Amino acid sequence: MKRFRQFEQGYFSSKTAEQYWEGILGLEQLLADYPNTFLKGDISITLLNYYQQVTNDPHLLIELSEEMLALRMYSHSAYEAAARVFVDKQVRSDKTLLYAQNALKGALQNQEKWENYGKRELRCRALLARAYQLVGQHDQAVAEMKTVIRGWQTRRDLGDLELASKQFKVDRAKVTLLRIYIDQKAWSQAYELASELLLTSVVRRDVAELWSQAYVGKFGSGAGMSKAYASSKAEWDEKIIQRVENERISRPAPTLAVQKLDGEKITSADLQGRAVVVTFWAGWCSPCIEELPYLQKLKEQFYEQNVEFLAVNIDRDSSGRRDRVANFRYQSAPDLTFVLGDSEMREAFGSNEIPYTCIIDQDGQIRYERKGLGTDFSTAMAHQLQWVLAEN
Repeated sequence: MKRFRQFEQGYFSSKTAEQYWEGILGLEQLLADYPNTFLKGDISITLLNYYQQVTNDPHLLIELSEEMLALRMYSHSAYEAAARVFVDKQVRSDKTLLYAQNALKGALQNQEKWENYGKRELRCRALLARAYQLVGQHDQAVAEMKTVIRGWQTRRDLGDLELASKQFKVDRAKVTLLRIYIDQKAWSQAYELASELLLTSVVRRDVAELWSQAYVGKFGSGAGMSKAYASSKAEWDEKIIQRVENERISRPAPTLAVQKLDGEKITSADLQGRAVVVTFWAGWCSPCIEELPYLQKLKEQFYEQNVEFLAVNIDRDSSGRRDRVANFRYQSAPDLTFVLGDSEMREAFGSNEIPYTCIIDQDGQIRYERKGLGTDFSTAMAHQLQWVLAEN
């Protein structure tokens, strides 16, 4: 079991293709060493999930899915894993809907057995919506996604879900609903939702492109698109600036003592006389990962200014922590200074949530802070940082 957990650990965190292959080879060797292990079904699910990340070969994925289902017959987790692979790769539409329905059925039947079962149910409903979309049953897909959105917004059985994570899940569900509208050619609904997401969504990936598709679908061409976008953006930015100017604060920042990935130490004394942008993040926090590229762009914008950017990782210590953090840095924000911290350090800044980001001025005072991620992040942070730099 220890070997399996070692290869399974961190499945939901970011991995490179090389790390997925290492996991695949390790799991296959584990099966070769212990062909009758009671974990064979669990291993087959993890193998399918890992292979999904490194290949688009439909024949291999179908074969792995069938082997897994034979081992874990009637298992909700197995049906969910197979349906997710088939939806993502758009194969075996004849089986996808059945598997997704069985996954949701299992989630509903086992509600009392699972802690925070609401998350699992909503995850399966979102998968079912995508399965409906794949087979062209758009009305059913829309209905399921609306249920998912309402669920993330209002349900109380979601466990200890931070506000930032909840908003991320709501907006991700709205993006899926937008794709369904576009696939359905329901252009009025698509454009209305796309315009909302363009201005307010914390999920930014593909939103601008989807808005463009919805615009052309609704108005028949791209004429006037740039003016419509610029007008909406300018109006939104002005509202952001008016609001954030009222959110300025001034309180002493806690003493910093962190370690860079190469072992070099950084303290508050080293940062004296510089403005500092500090963000606390973790590899399991989706909004945190979404935020890092925005901080990279902010760093580029203020590259010649006297500003330090610290990305403080608060994942638990483990043998591979430095490598995982280095991978995030390479993929998302290569110009930020990544350092290792902990939850106690974040709490010293007065926050129990992540991502938590603040601006510290040259005198060691926190002048602006925010919890979570929003579409106003780049505009708000740039405006506040310019103000802090201008004060000194």
